[in-house]
Amino acid sequence: MKSHAGVVVEPMKMMAQYEGILLEPVYSVKGISGLIDLIRKGYFKPDENVVFLHTGGSISLFGYPNVFDPPAYI
Repeated sequence: MKSHAGVVVEPMKMMAQYEGILLEPVYSVKGISGLIDLIRKGYFKPDENVVFLHTGGSISLFGYPNVFDPPAYI
């Protein structure tokens, strides 16, 4: 996965676009990156339930304005 300024952007955009979940760029994005990698490698069975615990931290997104395109009102 490509990164920009040390932030892996692909999983963050994927979660925001498909699930409406904003992940912070330090810990949560690394966790979801690992989960996505395991899913792509077929680690889980198709009928298996998987839980990802998102513990917050979305406010730290504002610390990376050069990585994201913030809305014009910010």
